[in-house]
Amino acid sequence: MRAHASGDTVTIIVVDDHGDWRDTIAEYIHDLGLDKVILTAGSLAELDQLLLSVTPGILVLDAMLPDGDALTRVSHLRTTYPAMGIIMLTGRLLSEDKVSGLSLGADHYLTKPVNLNELGATLVSLSRRLRVVPATDDAQSDTWRFDPARRMLTSPGQVCVDITDTESRLIGALIQAAPLPLTRGRLVEALGASADAYDTHRLDAHMHRLRRKLRALAGGDIGIRTVYGVGYVCTTPVQIVGNLKP
Repeated sequence: MRAHASGDTVTIIVVDDHGDWRDTIAEYIHDLGLDKVILTAGSLAELDQLLLSVTPGILVLDAMLPDGDALTRVSHLRTTYPAMGIIMLTGRLLSEDKVSGLSLGADHYLTKPVNLNELGATLVSLSRRLRVVPATDDAQSDTWRFDPARRMLTSPGQVCVDITDTESRLIGALIQAAPLPLTRGRLVEALGASADAYDTHRLDAHMHRLRRKLRALAGGDIGIRTVYGVGYVCTTPVQIVGNLKP
């Protein structure tokens, strides 16, 4: 697991069972001019084989594949590769499906028929955000920085880490409340969900993945700590770049 340094080659895996469409996406990505290696797979089994030998930077994943529902794999993929950008492609139009995909750890959820220009812009954005920014004297800071608009955390060592929308909402709520802790119920509400209907184990899983991601890529975290019987607290000063989402 690693962040991709500016200038490093990003490995992009395209998974779709329709060969012609898969090739079209791969050719389009090739023409984007990104510094990348493009690999393709037609099933979850083929994806598993690729993952035995490569560490992906971005995964373009069709939700429905011949050997299973890819949505059921997103949470595991996010845990195993916390830095990886995940773009889901799906014909499911219900908002509940989109919310489910994003909650499980996908970064973006594009509905079919996919607009290639939209896919391209999404890929370029993820490629730009999955990088290590070279440190300069002006850029050095003793504090973490959080950019909610770009969904990015920057460590004191100038390592930029891409985060999901769910992680961004949780971090924003914790920063606003600091140094006081937030209850699990308040954090669930920050996600736009009902505290009564939301499984708090999902919240704990989000926090675990976030802390693991930051430790793996940035060598530390922003001081998210569990407050027994209450919820979570952010113990490290974090500078907010721009405005938090209302």
